[in-house]
Amino acid sequence: MTNKTVKATAFLQIEPEWPSYLGAGDRDNPASVRGAKVVAVTQRRSPKPRAGVLEVAVTVEIPASAFVPLRPEATIVIPADLTIAHPVVVEATDPNEEAR
Repeated sequence: MTNKTVKATAFLQIEPEWPSYLGAGDRDNPASVRGAKVVAVTQRRSPKPRAGVLEVAVTVEIPASAFVPLRPEATIVIPADLTIAHPVVVEATDPNEEAR
């Protein structure tokens, strides 16, 4: 079995969620952000992202063998230059495994 992997990159546009009682002028404090949501995903960096939206490049590295039927596996690798403090590790599982 080969360890070959393939990569796919997407650009996530992420919008902060603010408490409803804050006015637009009160949104200068990052501690006021209560959450975030992905509002768009594109294949290329947007030339004009929406105002107030953060654009993050996400590259997914997947073993080539994952494209073989009945072998779903995926690894998401976040490059160090896109992280702030800690790397993010995601383990994908086959939702059909529990049904068997």
